[in-house]
Amino acid sequence: MSEQTKEIKERTFILKTYTRKELREIYCVPPKTFQRWLEPFNEAWGMKNKRYLTIEQVRKIVEQFGIPGELEAK
Repeated sequence: MSEQTKEIKERTFILKTYTRKELREIYCVPPKTFQRWLEPFNEAWGMKNKRYLTIEQVRKIVEQFGIPGELEAK
């Protein structure tokens, strides 16, 4: 596998169930920051204090905050 292929594979985000901790670590943000990000959406997205976020909840987070590791140039 070439270096470029390895780099692309490492940057690929897989839409699946995650714990809040796993997703927070993928976004590379501190726990309190991630909690503040999600706080306004907890009720609307049905984010109760469950161990795992559903695929639908993860999809909504990615739509709201962008794909982890992806930079947007303006």
